[in-house]
Amino acid sequence: MSARAPSLLPNPLGGERHLWRWRGHDVAYITRGEGAPVVFLHSSHAAAWSGEWRRNVPAIPDTHRAIALDLLGFGASARPPLRYDAPLYLELIRDFLREVVQTPAVLVGSSLGGTYAIAIAHRHPELVRAVCAIGPAGVTRLVHRGGAVGAVVQGVFRSPGVGAALFGLLVSRWSIRTFLRDIYSDPRALDRETVELFHVSANQPGARFAPAAFVGMQLSEDIRAALPALTVPILLVWGEQARQTPLKEAAFVRALAPRATYAAIPGGDLPHDERPDAFNPVLGRFITSLPPLTNPGTPP
Repeated sequence: MSARAPSLLPNPLGGERHLWRWRGHDVAYITRGEGAPVVFLHSSHAAAWSGEWRRNVPAIPDTHRAIALDLLGFGASARPPLRYDAPLYLELIRDFLREVVQTPAVLVGSSLGGTYAIAIAHRHPELVRAVCAIGPAGVTRLVHRGGAVGAVVQGVFRSPGVGAALFGLLVSRWSIRTFLRDIYSDPRALDRETVELFHVSANQPGARFAPAAFVGMQLSEDIRAALPALTVPILLVWGEQARQTPLKEAAFVRALAPRATYAAIPGGDLPHDERPDAFNPVLGRFITSLPPLTNPGTPP
């Protein structure tokens, strides 16, 4: 069954929103600027979407083209009732790079978005110029998929009765604000605009199906073998006050990628949104340090 994108969400990133048809479903992405591509991959949680890059996409060096993708089931993309898992998303990202971007890209991902960026760079280095991973999972946590128990949990959240009711509670403004208090280290970052940014995405039709896979541990991906085998430059970024991905976990990731550039910056688990003044210069320096592309391509 094919699925069209829901009514389009606000666009806090600027640029233009596009739809790409993938396996019968609409996948949304935003482009801004021209030049060598930088592709942003958001984190995974009940309210996740590309809106988390609102303070970073506009700051990309003007020699580059920013592309912010909404993974299927999130944001302005369609939300079909699929059995979502990590292999599905890895195939989606691979095809997006091949069919839409068409030029080796810098991948910037947070949490599982960073995990997927590393996995893609390992499996398809011809598609990736470099990786910036912010607090990536897949080394000390979210390594293994949920198995039978996870599938049961996923099934409960997918159900039209109990699942829909549970998800409705999970994505209420009160619940989202409570969740974000654990994600942002500075309470001042939790203004009404930020809460509404995530609330509006989490309350789109069909919004529970992809997060159900996260709750059921189906989105996990093991990157312990991929990290030491990477052949592209990698920047690892950690929020110094992160709680879900605490700073101490960075040591385990860095041990597997000793040649990586590393930066610990103020902020919690979304330090790029909470402290763009600290994150954007780090990313900008990393991007501009890369060898230039001979053919950066044209905007899709």
